[in-house]
Amino acid sequence: MMIEIRHIGSVPVATVALPRIDAAVAVRFRQQFLEQLPAAENGIVIDLAPVSFIDSSGLGALISIIKALGLKQRPTICGLQKSVQTMFSLTRMDKVFAIHPDVESAAASLG
Repeated sequence: MMIEIRHIGSVPVATVALPRIDAAVAVRFRQQFLEQLPAAENGIVIDLAPVSFIDSSGLGALISIIKALGLKQRPTICGLQKSVQTMFSLTRMDKVFAIHPDVESAAASLG
């Protein structure tokens, strides 16, 4: 499994169980994510702590997932490793996503 879904209160938390999100896995990653969690309009936390590398295909998959979920607010991610944080900053995705240091603070921000 590429994604592990759990809940903190009413907030779904999707932990990515991959070390890399790149062109080799992006399509399967998106597919599996949406099969496990087809809707989350009231918010979701995407925990990227296990991910040490993400490329443009991986970022594209995340954006595609967010659009498919129909979120009513900024998507929330957490646990970014330094290399992943750098990629988010360079691509200005840090302006698209609400970024938190850990799952607990991310879930709390969604209530």
